[in-house]
Amino acid sequence: MKLRIDALTRVEGEGALEVYVEEGRVKGLKLSIYEPPRFIEGILKGKLYHVIPDITARICGICPIAYQMSGVQAIEDAFGVEIPKDIEEIRRLLYFGEWIQSHALHVFFLHLPDFYRMPSILELANLDKELVMAGMEIKRAGSLIIQTLGGRTSHPVSVVPGGFSDLPESLSSLLEPLERALEKSLWAIQRMKNLNFPSFELKDVVFVSLWEEDYPILKGDIYLEGERIPSSHFKEIFEEFEVPYSTAKHSKLKDGKTYLVGALARFNKAHEKLSPLAKETAEKIGIEPPIKNPYKSLLVRMLEITHSLERAVHMVKGYKKPKRSFVELKPKRSEGFGVSEAPRGILWHNYAFDEEGRITKADIIPPTSQNMPAIELSLWQLLTVLDNLMEESLRDLAEPMIRNFDPCISCATHFLRVKVKDKP
Repeated sequence: MKLRIDALTRVEGEGALEVYVEEGRVKGLKLSIYEPPRFIEGILKGKLYHVIPDITARICGICPIAYQMSGVQAIEDAFGVEIPKDIEEIRRLLYFGEWIQSHALHVFFLHLPDFYRMPSILELANLDKELVMAGMEIKRAGSLIIQTLGGRTSHPVSVVPGGFSDLPESLSSLLEPLERALEKSLWAIQRMKNLNFPSFELKDVVFVSLWEEDYPILKGDIYLEGERIPSSHFKEIFEEFEVPYSTAKHSKLKDGKTYLVGALARFNKAHEKLSPLAKETAEKIGIEPPIKNPYKSLLVRMLEITHSLERAVHMVKGYKKPKRSFVELKPKRSEGFGVSEAPRGILWHNYAFDEEGRITKADIIPPTSQNMPAIELSLWQLLTVLDNLMEESLRDLAEPMIRNFDPCISCATHFLRVKVKDKP
């Protein structure tokens, strides 16, 4: 018997899950992404380097800044450009805005209803309006950072290779909403610590994040099992592969191990680098590494929101507009690599250019593709211990597990239908 969830709900995009059952026990499963590929890498070829942040931002409406940051850093790496510290820190602040906005969207709008057994945030708002309103205020604070620095909230326009096209004279208007959002985040996480988190431990997964002096977000080496690896060696460590049932590629370590990127990996690798308030909050709510329960990623994302807000408040207070908002780049025949920590994990870019700066090769590996095997593994570990799995229980078990990982399939959500077929 095959149980099928035709469309996953409360995830960003179109996906389906097939589970093969014999005599009430799970014998196989497939997480299928059936959205048509958009061929962004092919679209980029032949175009001049400066289009990269504008085109790649369209890959995702939830985390466009992540694509811009990895992209411009690959360009700068290729052309041998050093970005001044003040411009780099403003990029970090812009990225914090995306983390705040994206995490708040996932935590409050998509993930939290699962813990209240509610179908959506609308029903949750009827039950706990104050908590939902806190989430909206936190999300708004992140959006304000993006709008102020990026020119607009969706697909920001100010990010350019070498820095920013322009920057504001002052960020003082951000201070009050950020401080208020920080208070709300501390209040909300205290509420969430008492949620009923299912008992589950993800096994046989390697956690992978970036390494920075600070909590990783903007740049860095790949941090794998205690070793720092340059981003240029990415394809020597990880291997992408296609599966016949999905338009999304999968990725594993070259030795065949399944790995996980994202909030849990970052916390497990770099928790000691969290901001003071975030670190103190983690201790208060009893969260310490290693966390292998994906349901508790809800709390980790809230800690990252707190970290981002606290750091953002400090940066806004000390902001001074740089004398120049960008540095000039001189194209040359070259190849470059860029990597950053999108809300969902490591996002890697690789480009090659001709002497005029036209793109001859483009390779982009997003975090969701890297996490697909780990999501399937978590579903396998969850469902294979059950007897007499029926179609009515599949949705209630599988969808919350998938939402633990915040898979960004694209930017649309769809209703769920479950079908049962006699043959695989």
